Amino acid sequence: MPADRNALVAEIRGFNRFYTRLIGLLDQTLTHSAYTLGEARLLFELGRRSHAAANSGGEAGFLARAFHLDLGPAASEIAAELRLDPAYAVRVLRRFAAAGLTEMRTDPAVRRRRILSLTARGSGELARLQAAADRDLARLTGGLADEAAAELSDALKRVMRLLGEK
Repeated sequence: MPADRNALVAEIRGFNRFYTRLIGLLDQTLTHSAYTLGEARLLFELGRRSHAAANSGGEAGFLARAFHLDLGPAASEIAAELRLDPAYAVRVLRRFAAAGLTEMRTDPAVRRRRILSLTARGSGELARLQAAADRDLARLTGGLADEAAAELSDALKRVMRLLGEK
């Protein structure tokens, strides 16, 4: 790796340490909640994917909603997307189910596949987590002038574009 790439790696690692500390990612729980970052991400992904499936358009989306078919992801799909250990994801999802946050049902098309979705209680927990995260980020960026906020927004979009899928 060329020296300038080594410097880039060092800068990224420095930024990661700065941002992790800034938003408290190493805190025991996320946004003063009962959830760790991994748990919160699972809850968020489950809510996002369930919402996307339920709101898909066309005849397929209508039939899926009408017959309650495949309106959510499987645990393995979420674990893979988040790069979580599947056993860890299953343990967390079982805790969510025991707490009444999620429900699991058998996919009628693939009997060994379990479809996950948030319950009303789970949706409420997710909404509270998202509101707390939004408040934390609003506090973090509240002191920025409009020009600085626009600059930050542009920088974030650029980083996501540069480091996104290749």
